[in-house]
Amino acid sequence: MKDKSTLDIRGPAARVASGALVISASLILAGCGKQLSRIEPNQLRLQAVVAPNAHQIGCIAPRIGQNQQPLPSENMAIGNNARLVAADMAAVADAQMKMQQTLQTNVQNLTNTLPILDQHQRNLHVEIRDVQSSTQAAAGL
Repeated sequence: MKDKSTLDIRGPAARVASGALVISASLILAGCGKQLSRIEPNQLRLQAVVAPNAHQIGCIAPRIGQNQQPLPSENMAIGNNARLVAADMAAVADAQMKMQQTLQTNVQNLTNTLPILDQHQRNLHVEIRDVQSSTQAAAGL
């Protein structure tokens, strides 16, 4: 049996809590009614703005799809052009390397020839002086 000297709080506490909940919900809904009446015209204006935008998006979407279809083939063309340019650049680099090697060889040959040419020039000066001397001697000067 229950002891009558103890007080059962669960029953009245639950009733007070649910009563407070009902009262607070009523107060909130009463205040929300005013806010809801202000929100409704804003929603109608928003719907009026969204409807034409949705229509425009619906009209533009097929064109976007059509415009994107050529992109893969154009990307392939760009890739092919890039490969051709890379091949041309490699050919130009190879030709430049060959020209540089030829130039180095020709410069080396010229460098090797210069002392010989200098010696021939000296020999020519000596021979010209000899001819001058023999011409003067023959002329009796």
